[in-house]
Amino acid sequence: MSNIAATLQSILLQIWSYDGVKIIILHVTFNVVVAVAAALYTSTFNMKKLADFLIKKLLPYVLVYFATKLFGDAIGLTGFALVVWAVIEATLIGDLTDSLALLGLKLPDKIMNLIGQKSPPKTQAFRKP
Repeated sequence: MSNIAATLQSILLQIWSYDGVKIIILHVTFNVVVAVAAALYTSTFNMKKLADFLIKKLLPYVLVYFATKLFGDAIGLTGFALVVWAVIEATLIGDLTDSLALLGLKLPDKIMNLIGQKSPPKTQAFRKP
């Protein structure tokens, strides 16, 4: 194995070693499945939007959390990564509720108010513009 491949593998294993990264990836995967189902249900599926979502959401979320965790631990701010992770998860929950609403599965108003969403979604990932 070349040095570049070994280094890349080492970096990926380091990133994957954090539980927060695993949870973010699992949550994004679940969101993708629900959003694709919603887009298919509404006949608005767009493959380009799916690729854009993975590049513009999954990758930045994982890298931001990883960097925060790595550097936060190094300088003694271990709690900062937890805050960043919570913000990422809150954003993903918002995306998930949008997709569920498109499928006709509206969450109770108390939960919608708790997560700060009061109106139906206007746009959604993987839908045609």
